[in-house]
Amino acid sequence: MTAARRRTTPQSSKAIQSMTGYGRATRQGTLGTVTVELRSTNHRYLEIDQRLPNGLAALQGRTAELLRATLRRGRIDAVVNIQQSSRWQQHRVQFDEPLLQRYVETLTALKNRFGVKGPLTLDHLLALPHALTVVEDRLPPEQAWEAIRQTVQAAALELVRSRSREGAKLVADLRRQLATIHANLQAIKRRLPKALAQQRQRVRERLLELLGPGASGGTPQLEQAAALVKDVDVHEEMVRLESHLTYMRQTLSGATPLVGKRLDFIAQELMREANTLGAKVNDPGASQHVVDIKGCIEKIREQVQNLE
Repeated sequence: MTAARRRTTPQSSKAIQSMTGYGRATRQGTLGTVTVELRSTNHRYLEIDQRLPNGLAALQGRTAELLRATLRRGRIDAVVNIQQSSRWQQHRVQFDEPLLQRYVETLTALKNRFGVKGPLTLDHLLALPHALTVVEDRLPPEQAWEAIRQTVQAAALELVRSRSREGAKLVADLRRQLATIHANLQAIKRRLPKALAQQRQRVRERLLELLGPGASGGTPQLEQAAALVKDVDVHEEMVRLESHLTYMRQTLSGATPLVGKRLDFIAQELMREANTLGAKVNDPGASQHVVDIKGCIEKIREQVQNLE
């Protein structure tokens, strides 16, 4: 393919795309009607499966190059059909004149030798092997290429539009999940001071029980022991979770290469911090918020598998 043609190849939209989509295009040409259908589903890499008319398999490399210029990930099923015009007959019936001439000579000689009476008819000749043959005319690949190229590009553009529409829906859902996670994090922050005070009180009461009836609630030793219950040190996890949320929002704002893989990695990091947060938080209310956060992250991980 020439450099000029490369420049005219439709480029993918800047919007984040889903890997699920459908594109179809039809073009009329001197050879007939060319129809291209493209179906796209999830795949870790870009995999292209093609079905072209008989005799045109040599063009698969070129059609694959067109699709790779537009798409980055997904399994692409490409079907190219050509309804040939009347000037291109797909089948012709032809006869082998030299063979038929030898048949006539041989049959005539047999008639004379054995004294067989009656005329030699066309039916006699047609009954003989290879008198007539059916020949399939295949489209010349080079003549068919230009029409196929234009149709593949048009179908690829429709596929990109379809994937972009689906991608927009996925991005909107991901943003909703991120907002829910953020709201739960804020709720945990609000609960932490109260949870910390309750935990310190429980430790103080337990220590008084262990020290016996004569112990004083205000002794320096008791206060020092209660002070060991520091702020449930989830600050680091909370900061990282917020940081990952910000990074994911930024990633969703622009179509970076292989955005689905990048978002999947961020989602894994989100789940790692959420698990640590859940293990450290010793408060039923905060723990419920962590459960909600983890549920949102699971939804995110499912959705990003669909993104290119």
